[in-house]
Amino acid sequence: MAQDFDKVFKENIEEIILPLAEKILDIHPYKLLEIPDNIQKTIERQPDFLKMVLDKEDKPEYILHIEFQTFDDPKMVKRMLFYWAMLYNKYEVASRQYVIYFGKAGAKMPVLLSHENIQFSFHLINMQDINYNIFLDSDKPEEIMLGILANFGEDAPGKVIESILRHIKSLPLETNRIEKCVKQLEILSKLRNLQREVINKITDMALIYDLKTDLRYLQGREEEKKERIDDILINMLKNTSLSIDEIAKIVNTSVDYVKKIAEKLKNK
Repeated sequence: MAQDFDKVFKENIEEIILPLAEKILDIHPYKLLEIPDNIQKTIERQPDFLKMVLDKEDKPEYILHIEFQTFDDPKMVKRMLFYWAMLYNKYEVASRQYVIYFGKAGAKMPVLLSHENIQFSFHLINMQDINYNIFLDSDKPEEIMLGILANFGEDAPGKVIESILRHIKSLPLETNRIEKCVKQLEILSKLRNLQREVINKITDMALIYDLKTDLRYLQGREEEKKERIDDILINMLKNTSLSIDEIAKIVNTSVDYVKKIAEKLKNK
């Protein structure tokens, strides 16, 4: 499951990093420069985001290092210290390090390492401390969907989900990009145990799993129709907690057919 979340962030990092830096971290990088790949390859586990920040004269100002966490790791402070030391040894530039935590409750991981000859710390950001509305005022669906991981305040989950989806749907973007982000929203919603509500809202708003649209897109070719339906069924059986009856209703197919696909998956 953690791999699914990591994949979402890695696919969208370039779209969301500057909004995250400005809205959550309250930093405003003037220019970002790639850190050479050979540096990251020397690390057992590559950082989630690592860029050199340049000033107006194109001189190194600091290294921006961000990690995304879905579980509370008590050893994170040691890992961050290792990254800091390795980067400083190579570039002689200090790093600003942030861990953005997406777990359900506030993280308890230590952020300070204190010994006789060293004092080290990093910044820990809990998404549950940030109101979801901060992400809605955006023209990037990749940023808007992060609202599902933030604080809902007094708003009911159903209202928040619908608001996120409506903002994504209203953007004048290509259909493929919208649908990709809607599907990623469903993946992220697992972190808040809201997957079923998200799927129901997606279905109600005909954002995805709209078979009539899909079948017209496939130009009426029966074999392609069947393959598309099978793909949807397999995706829902693997990645949702919905019952077979619920999936059959959403996809508008028979319970027996869904059972048949489920049996094939078990035998693979």
